[in-house]
Amino acid sequence: MAEETEVSGAVSSLSPNTTVKDLQNIITEPAGGFYMMPNDAYNEVFEGIFVGEASTAMNEGELQDLGITHVLNAAHGNKLYHVQTGPDYYRGSGIIYHGIPAMDMFTFKLDRFFDEASDFIAKAVGTKNSGKLNGKIYVHCKEGVSRSVSLVLAYLVRDQEMELKEAVRSVRSKREISPNDGFLQQLIDYSCKLGKA
Repeated sequence: MAEETEVSGAVSSLSPNTTVKDLQNIITEPAGGFYMMPNDAYNEVFEGIFVGEASTAMNEGELQDLGITHVLNAAHGNKLYHVQTGPDYYRGSGIIYHGIPAMDMFTFKLDRFFDEASDFIAKAVGTKNSGKLNGKIYVHCKEGVSRSVSLVLAYLVRDQEMELKEAVRSVRSKREISPNDGFLQQLIDYSCKLGKA
């Protein structure tokens, strides 16, 4: 049961029922308690949302074959373990680009980008209440297992109104994933604020 904390004189249930260990168990259960790398370069993890690795993001022809209208690069930049693309990279294809310069480190504050990423994904595919699929988005980082997945999970919790565990189960059923523990905790905190922990 969530602990109650006093906030500005009002009582609020801010402590989540979900733990990082709970999410790790969901992620590793199909592989007997081990993290697995994806078998495929990309997977459609939710209607119109593809998560994958950098190689596909850098192949305009493949993106066009998939019908991708938007690209969200969760590893934007030119540092190690980043993917150096940008709006100019997709200029000729008509693909709309957005970059987030995240590092795959448990201390990195990815949660400051959750709303920004969710807004962009929603612009691409819509929300639960919009009733129609606008386009298709390719969300990627270097390997498509941590940064990109975390941003998609934030979107599913906020815009598709999923409980966090449900969102993790749903994405994990389509792709092997391994968000780092820091990102998992930030997702728990974010979900808690939205009442979806």
